[in-house]
Amino acid sequence: MREPSKAIENLATLLQGSTAKPVLVPSRLPPSAIYDLQYRVAVICLVFEAFAKAQGESNERKISSARMKLLQFASIRPWLLPAIQEWSEESGQAPLNLSYSTRIRRGFLSDTAYDDVMNFLEACTVFVREGAQIALGPKGEEVRKIVGQIQDQELFLSEREAIAVLADIKITNNMLEGW
Repeated sequence: MREPSKAIENLATLLQGSTAKPVLVPSRLPPSAIYDLQYRVAVICLVFEAFAKAQGESNERKISSARMKLLQFASIRPWLLPAIQEWSEESGQAPLNLSYSTRIRRGFLSDTAYDDVMNFLEACTVFVREGAQIALGPKGEEVRKIVGQIQDQELFLSEREAIAVLADIKITNNMLEGW
């Protein structure tokens, strides 16, 4: 496994004793990875592989659309995991304006980037919607290829760790309510 770069820490140490003043040029800042198509595709594939289950006697694996959206939302934002855990244990009686549930629900429901990426993946026939479920489409083998490459190259470690934590959190119907 590669060692994480200490470039920022080294730069901070060098600049700490100097009179240099950092200049921030907003036009040169890269856009957030959260809006990157390839990043979103990778996370969606990881979530599908981890959480899709075989339905009935069929070997075809599916996942609820609402569950997929929530799980990918939390996987991209691992700092939300304690709040997701607390929300999972919530009785539903907490004051709505103060509880995590309302704020997280607003966040994942308004995640239009996810909706756009899923529409793209459906147009590419990687996934198909079957009512409220998402299943692999004719080109569904791409999901396993992407996940295999991610694992082989040890990419997206924080997202994969978040997915492992999410596997131990019960996603309740109350959390997915309103779908």
